[in-house]
Amino acid sequence: MQFSNFAAPDLRTPPNIQQLGNYRVEYKAFSLPQHRHKTPVVFLGGAFQSFTSFQNEVELAYTTHPVILADFPSQGSNEQLAPELSLADYGDLIAQFLDAQHINKVILLGVSYGSAMATLFATQYPEKIERLLLSGITCFRRESLITLLEDSLSLLGKGDMKAFAATAVCNLINHNRLSETEVSPTYRKAMYRQIARLNPNEQQRYIQNTQRLLNFSGFERFPQCPTLIATGEFDNFTLPSENAAVARQCQAATFAVIHNADHLAQFERQQAACTLFHNYMLGEEIESIDGVSVYNPLAYDPGEQRLQSRQRPLEQPFELHDRETDLSYTVRIRNINFSGCELELVTSDLTLNENCQSLYLALPETANDYHVRIMERDKRHLRCLIIQRDLKAADALLTYLQEHLLMVCDKPLDSDHESLIESQLA
Repeated sequence: MQFSNFAAPDLRTPPNIQQLGNYRVEYKAFSLPQHRHKTPVVFLGGAFQSFTSFQNEVELAYTTHPVILADFPSQGSNEQLAPELSLADYGDLIAQFLDAQHINKVILLGVSYGSAMATLFATQYPEKIERLLLSGITCFRRESLITLLEDSLSLLGKGDMKAFAATAVCNLINHNRLSETEVSPTYRKAMYRQIARLNPNEQQRYIQNTQRLLNFSGFERFPQCPTLIATGEFDNFTLPSENAAVARQCQAATFAVIHNADHLAQFERQQAACTLFHNYMLGEEIESIDGVSVYNPLAYDPGEQRLQSRQRPLEQPFELHDRETDLSYTVRIRNINFSGCELELVTSDLTLNENCQSLYLALPETANDYHVRIMERDKRHLRCLIIQRDLKAADALLTYLQEHLLMVCDKPLDSDHESLIESQLA
């Protein structure tokens, strides 16, 4: 492989191309001359990411290793559509790309969607990987996550880009923990604008990548190489407990939690995340990094997660409206947070079930209605996911939860029950 010296503007220049049969890999490769004999670090990004998303990581890794940024078909900025490819196929493509570039072994870092690709490659080609670093991974088909992904595809299919962008921002950023993660309104708006402006090709790539995740039945094997799995403390998209569960399946894994961060820990806590990844690449200690806690995954207790508070409005009841049938139902809110709620029907009605996809809960104090999806029903009780459709309405809900005087905090029944609610409402 031909490496060049690195400068930040190089991340925005046209990429190199490697043709693999019908498929095109776009890549950039950087290295200082004195490091070109070392094992290169390969970066694989997640949804809405590009080469520039890794600028901080590249700048640090470049000081010690060769660095390769690679976008495979429909990934990153690679515009080639490939609906026929499965997630497992990407593991094969990574191996073909490395063979074409005469690279025998790599250190691989995968973030979010890229973490699944990296894991599959590590299990399919263990002889080609020296170390594996993953962030934001899950091996569980959590029903609430599936619902969120399917809903996003539905919005794209309808061409409702504003609602799609609002939903994406509220899924990736934990709005219950904005004070801890310090995500600014400016950052959220910039992210919203970026997603709302996706062009038709970018929309198709999102659809294909998301459908691959929905079609993926789970990992049959797990990495045997030294593996670091990192997660944001408040990640409510791929839960810390789920990241830890993947780490427990790996033969030689270390599990790290980045403080005061969610699914976007790479951006929210840049210094902590970069230092964590770089030290692990070097085989150096990571236990004393400021803003990071390191665990033996077998000893990690999911009960240590700080759970989202749940509020119960004192003024009752509320109205649940089905926009498809134009029927309304009177409900009491047993508890609610930004991500979900538990409702109690005043009068039992069996027509309400998981198939109802146009339900909206009216919260008069916010002057908004909120889209809810029933995840579970028990007699008169409904456990629901709240799916945000509008950023201003989302902010109004946050204000309502944080500042409305007629609210009380529910006490958890027990830790197991509370953890179950947390995992389903996240």
